[in-house]
Amino acid sequence: MLTPKAFQEKLIAHGFSCGAYGADGLWGPSTEGATKGWFNTGMDLDKEPPPPPEGQIIPIEWMPECTMIYITTHWSAGAYEVSSADKEHYHIIVDGGGRLVRGDYSIKANVSTSDADGYAAHTNQANTKNIGLAAACMAGAVESPFNAGKYPLTELQWMTLAKCAAELAIRYKIPNDRYKIMQHGEWQSNQGVPQNGKWDITKLPWSSGLSKTEVCDEFRRHVQSFM
Repeated sequence: MLTPKAFQEKLIAHGFSCGAYGADGLWGPSTEGATKGWFNTGMDLDKEPPPPPEGQIIPIEWMPECTMIYITTHWSAGAYEVSSADKEHYHIIVDGGGRLVRGDYSIKANVSTSDADGYAAHTNQANTKNIGLAAACMAGAVESPFNAGKYPLTELQWMTLAKCAAELAIRYKIPNDRYKIMQHGEWQSNQGVPQNGKWDITKLPWSSGLSKTEVCDEFRRHVQSFM
């Protein structure tokens, strides 16, 4: 039988955070949340965890030649499995196991958004030339007091989103700055476009004490590390 510490180590290896103290052998709210998140994925903790992103992970056919200006990162507010609604709204979705799923609409469909039903609508009033990335997670999450729900964003998903953003930034020559590569929750403050209270991704389940600015800047640092 696994000790609590050994179980925590397996959770952490598979992308589930057990809080600031890591594998300390104590069963607290963070470990409870990590356990619930793991249970809902159906992952086998005895298998080797998926490796961090290496090489090009977005198929070239998913990145058609066109002009794009923005990359916006979201969470789906759903479960770890990618839903039909997720595929309708985002160009690329990262599921609970870190796998990429292509959305229903090509990135090229967002060059023009004059056709109300012909593009990926992921950011209110700001979908033109805007690539939508999402992590399938965070169903039932609450901003304040912060609660990541039963399907918390994992570190594997977070890093995979950063890798995707880096590849897209290179492909479409998009600057890695706070006005071009944004979390959905940054759009209103950075660009002045109302987003109806959206706050994804401005909280991290494994570092919930970070401010919105710190989270968003950390993401861009990860993006830069992959470029």
